[in-house]
Amino acid sequence: MAPEGEAIARAEGSSRVVFVPYGAPGDMIEAEITAAKGTYARAQIRRVLEPGPDRIEPPCAIHFRPGMAGRFCGGCDWQHLGYEAQLKHKRGIVEDCLRRIGKMSDVEVRPTLASPHIWGYRNKVQIPFGFTDKGEIAAGFYSPQSHSIADFSACPVQPDLAVRLALKAKAAAQSRGWQVYDEKSGRGWLRHFFARTNARGQALVALVARTPDFPDRDSFIGELRGNEPSLASIYLNVHPEKTSAVLGPRWIRLWGAPRIEEQIGEFSFSASPGAFLQVNTPAAEVLYACARKALTEGAGRFGRVLDLYCGVGTLAVWLASAADKIIGIEENSEAVQDAWANARRNGVKNARFVSGRVETSLARVSRELSGACAAVVDPPRQGLLPGALRALTHRAFERVVYVSCNPATFARDAGLLSRAGYKLEQVQPVDLFPQTSHVELVGLLRRKNRGF
Repeated sequence: MAPEGEAIARAEGSSRVVFVPYGAPGDMIEAEITAAKGTYARAQIRRVLEPGPDRIEPPCAIHFRPGMAGRFCGGCDWQHLGYEAQLKHKRGIVEDCLRRIGKMSDVEVRPTLASPHIWGYRNKVQIPFGFTDKGEIAAGFYSPQSHSIADFSACPVQPDLAVRLALKAKAAAQSRGWQVYDEKSGRGWLRHFFARTNARGQALVALVARTPDFPDRDSFIGELRGNEPSLASIYLNVHPEKTSAVLGPRWIRLWGAPRIEEQIGEFSFSASPGAFLQVNTPAAEVLYACARKALTEGAGRFGRVLDLYCGVGTLAVWLASAADKIIGIEENSEAVQDAWANARRNGVKNARFVSGRVETSLARVSRELSGACAAVVDPPRQGLLPGALRALTHRAFERVVYVSCNPATFARDAGLLSRAGYKLEQVQPVDLFPQTSHVELVGLLRRKNRGF
């Protein structure tokens, strides 16, 4: 399996590598070449002649099947693989990225830790609105490499509550004749449905719309609330820009609580609707426990721990006991407010949070570094920018714990840090995204030479 989630194949009688979405190791397939380059090609499966040992029948009705007619969902690209095979191949992807991108072949990559739940695990969903071929309103998920919507009536990786509320919102839009947003013209009103659910079975939902005016607002709120005691909040997110970004900058609370609460392990957190939380809460407990172990194992108490890209303070709260002071840096100002509140609600008194870009805020915070220090980083998929990488070479840092959702950018950054005085000692993959090729990981980098 390739890092992008496709299977790697060779055509009979050819040395050219062929990348095949929805393929499985050991498959013998009949496929159609869709693109050809000098040394590789891409193909789409037409028939599976002999299934490999990892292949299973995907349970989702709109998951890709060879020869299927109509649109299929691009969300879960690995439902056709058994779960033990998914874990094995995710470890393989991490190892491949470290060798090929990071130029590191002597790093211990541990077996992937399984998600406690592999179905119904996602606590956040963003569903675009569009049209079916018959001109009716569609709500579902994009087909691969397109913005064509595969209309859905069920989703096995979403909780039933989120699916039910999404279908109620879709029915309301259809009955009211709301104008669905058109990406090409930039016209129309309704863009996305958004829902965040928690372990208590509560939901915060929002409609994403181009303008703040809301036709039939009160009747929609009443209809959505009907027979839904688990509904905690309803928002309108205003997104006027002609971009492919899902959420806009403005949130208008229409009804209910301003935030949703979540329990992660022994700690309780509250998040504003647009703030970042890991989408798989039970697996997030596994991930944060790995991060805490990587930070504390074989180490004394740190004078300072920096939590970069700290979000609503989840990792800072989990790691606060390992330091005299923990300092979180986060660009989203609402998330910083949540982080302060979450520290207070969990009795954490040695944390403070800075609002600003990591690359610029680090210069201010670095003046406080003295004695033994550490950094925990959980950047977006593009990884660390050069300014953040330079700051991590500060001689006060004894170790860096790197949490990543992208093995490729992690390998790149770990390679750069290894050439700047660190040694990548171990990597622990954690499966936060069952049924997909995505994998989260925790990497531990220790300083080789404190005099660097």
